[in-house]
Amino acid sequence: MRPLRRHATTLILVALAAAAAVVLLVLDRGSVSTDEAERRRRNLFEAWRPDEITELTVTMASPGAPQTARLTRGEVNDAGQRPWNVEIDGQRYPADEPTVDQLLGTLEFATAERRVSAEAVDAAALGLASPRLTIALAMGPRRERLLLGGSAPTPPGAVYAEVAGRGVFVITKQLAAALDVPPDRLRSRSFVPYLATELSGLTLDGDGGPRRFSRAPWGGGRGAGFRFAEGAPEGSGVRVSAEAMDRVLSALGRLQADGFLPDEVAQQAAASGGPRVTLTLLPSDPSAKPGVIELGGACPDRPDHVVAVRREPTRAAACVHESALEPLTEDASRFVDLALVGAPLDEVAEVKLAVGDRGEGGARSLELARAGSEWHLRAPEDRPVPTETGRALVQAILDVRATRLLPTASDPRALGLDPPRATLRVLSTPAESPREGEPQERLETLEIGAEQAGVVHVRRLEDGAIAEIPAAAAGALLPSDVSLRSMQVFDFPPDRISALRIERPGLVQRLRRTGDGAWQLVEPSGEGLAADNALAEELAELLGGLKAERWVAPDPGQGYGLAAPRLVVEAELSPAPDAGDAAARAARVEIGARAGAGSFARAGDGAAVFVAPPALETAAGRLLLRRDVFAVAPEDIARVTLTPASGKPVVLEASPGGFTVAGAADHASTAAAGVRDALADLRAEGAVALGKPEQHHGLTPPRLRIAVDLARPAAAPAEGGAGAPRPPGGSFTIAIGAGDAFRGTNVVYARRDGVNAVYAIAQSRVRPLLEAAGVAAAAAPAGPR
Repeated sequence: MRPLRRHATTLILVALAAAAAVVLLVLDRGSVSTDEAERRRRNLFEAWRPDEITELTVTMASPGAPQTARLTRGEVNDAGQRPWNVEIDGQRYPADEPTVDQLLGTLEFATAERRVSAEAVDAAALGLASPRLTIALAMGPRRERLLLGGSAPTPPGAVYAEVAGRGVFVITKQLAAALDVPPDRLRSRSFVPYLATELSGLTLDGDGGPRRFSRAPWGGGRGAGFRFAEGAPEGSGVRVSAEAMDRVLSALGRLQADGFLPDEVAQQAAASGGPRVTLTLLPSDPSAKPGVIELGGACPDRPDHVVAVRREPTRAAACVHESALEPLTEDASRFVDLALVGAPLDEVAEVKLAVGDRGEGGARSLELARAGSEWHLRAPEDRPVPTETGRALVQAILDVRATRLLPTASDPRALGLDPPRATLRVLSTPAESPREGEPQERLETLEIGAEQAGVVHVRRLEDGAIAEIPAAAAGALLPSDVSLRSMQVFDFPPDRISALRIERPGLVQRLRRTGDGAWQLVEPSGEGLAADNALAEELAELLGGLKAERWVAPDPGQGYGLAAPRLVVEAELSPAPDAGDAAARAARVEIGARAGAGSFARAGDGAAVFVAPPALETAAGRLLLRRDVFAVAPEDIARVTLTPASGKPVVLEASPGGFTVAGAADHASTAAAGVRDALADLRAEGAVALGKPEQHHGLTPPRLRIAVDLARPAAAPAEGGAGAPRPPGGSFTIAIGAGDAFRGTNVVYARRDGVNAVYAIAQSRVRPLLEAAGVAAAAAPAGPR
């Protein structure tokens, strides 16, 4: 006891010193240092310590009761963040973090324009006795309070503001607007209670019918891991299209509240139109309640919004944009996955094909594996594969789509699937981290049946669905050695092509390159016909660098539409420099049936079949005729007469000051200038027919006839050269006919004398001429004519 008594006084003094230090530390936390005060002398708040802010209260005056939002900071979450919560009218919600951060940032850097002297402060006169906005802040031991009052005389739009303990200031209009955040805006706008990764399934009822989706055992990122629980036309368990489900999940992400509604207002609005769809979200956590959201009904004062009412797990009502409705109201058939393989290209790690002895010349196999960004062939031999070739082979498999799915109860033997002709296995690794319990790898197995009457049936073992696909498309599921060829079909410079011959049923076009590199039309022959250099050169470039989109088969047999090709392109080649007699002197491509966007083709007789890119058929399938036959330089024009099918002619004459409308007032000069510019820019999209026009061209009689009298006769261009032909009399006529669509562009048909062909001109180029003549432009839906 004696040692303890001896040191008692010392221990008591130490304890008192420690307590004093704690008291000083706490008190000092609330004080402002000289440096801090100097640094923030122009700021409204003389101290700002964001890590110590735990509470923020915003109160806004309103005609009724004041609106108040009380924000409090939560505990640290799994992401290491302290999220804000907001309490409004006694209800607690997650806060809108970006809005809170923006408000805090505004408060931190808020500065005053000037201080109001204490003698001039009259709280009532300055609007501070009943402030329009009050912001209270808890920052450690400090308590800050900001009031916004009435308008200050200068600068324009300025507002009086009072900071408790510091005085009254004048702040700018911009700062006042940034602080003027309605309490409701501090509430999170997110309306969907669960993230997509937290769902075990979801259901849609209403427009589009009942659709029940659940997570599938094969997993997958975003919308790839769902199947029908029920509601699929082909039966439950069928795989859901990843694209369709992605649209649904994206719509859920767009379900943001653009304005919350009182419950009674939401009920009235929803009752007026009734909910168009009811969305039920099934969380993976068995202890969590399902989320139930009803969508539909016109939103008050928002014509492009609909009412959303969340009934579970918490009640809320808001206006959301109507664009979210479309993917949620699609019919169940739109969700059925018609792709044979569900994995995307960048996730595929391995492809294995095994073909049994079913008249295929014995069993064979093919194994292709990814090695980083490269591909490697394991069987039937071991060797690397060019990246482009490997990607094309795998992409061709992924592109195969069923024309329909058969009921899962169909007889496999009757469909040629028992036993299957071949088995294809695709191994993939998801780019996203798998959810808990989902596989690290995905194995998709396809059983491929024998061809029956032009179709092949394929069973997806992943979901048991049986797909029906055209026999030609099934070739992509049976890759062979030819599938691993280089994608380069031809590789020669386009200027080696000395002549082109393009044949299609009923038409042969022949062109020959002249000494100066231009193209001369040899066939067809006719008045005013000449080659279009740009179109011919485009075809030459495509042919010289032709690449296959994929290789299909070693020979065409009787399939692929190559027994009677739709289009044949032949090129004569000049000798290659330093290549001797071994250099190719000709190139030939036959184009058969369509294969998706492209077409089946072969290069020469008996050659392997490949899929040609759509650009080749586009370039070779058009008339390679000059497109500038209508354009005329303004300085060459003396007079233009526009004669509509019904109505009086309109005459425009050239003058030193520009074009004028004969007998019209000065205000018609704008229309005259439009006609002048339109004639200079009257370039056709392309020729559509040779010889006389057909009835659907609308040229007999035309809607509008344009007679152009030239100021001076122009010399006719050299044979095959550029420039529109000029008749000896120094004038020509253009006829404008019916509207239509040509290669995705709204056009009108047109023809000019001296040129034995019908052309398509964009309606936008012809509109000034039609308007000047008082002729209404004919609208036509754009389409791939």
